[in-house]
Amino acid sequence: MPNTISQFFDACQPFGYPLLACSIIMVAAILYHLIFTGSRGLLRRLTHALEQAREHGTDPVPVLTDLCLRSASPVAAEVLYATRHGGDEHLEQQMEARLRVVVDAERTGMATISVITNIAPMLGILGTAWGLVKIFGVFGAADAGPGIAMGISTALYTTIFGLAIAVPGIIALTCFERSLEQRAARLNHFFTELLAILHK
Repeated sequence: MPNTISQFFDACQPFGYPLLACSIIMVAAILYHLIFTGSRGLLRRLTHALEQAREHGTDPVPVLTDLCLRSASPVAAEVLYATRHGGDEHLEQQMEARLRVVVDAERTGMATISVITNIAPMLGILGTAWGLVKIFGVFGAADAGPGIAMGISTALYTTIFGLAIAVPGIIALTCFERSLEQRAARLNHFFTELLAILHK
């Protein structure tokens, strides 16, 4: 069994470094998604401002506009667009199309994670098959028994490596998908209420 990272990569060759690259790309994609998809805080503040305005019977547009002017979020741009075109009779259809684009943009990095979670186990299995082919090549030698057993365990390291990359990726992807569904629902609810106010 490998005792160091270097020995582990030697045991996984020639697929160890491609798998390492997969793991680095996936971590980068997860971090990119977490850092650059973020209208969560703004949407919460906008929803709170809308609720406060409804409770007090005041016009929410000035407060919403002020919050959005201080943000570079795509959601802020859509709120400003809606408030500027509040009298447009086709605004609801326009906002529906524009919000689809916003939600799609929130998928940043998720396609990369999905690809890596599919590729990593395949590379792992391919590495194992590669190792087994080499092992079976020494069958028939008088002292092949212990070497074959050790070789099979070594060949399986690539599968372990591939699965170790894929499992966290699948967990992250599932969490991101669920979070995106909830955010899309909140976004639609907020804009439904906003458009109802703007059409009054």
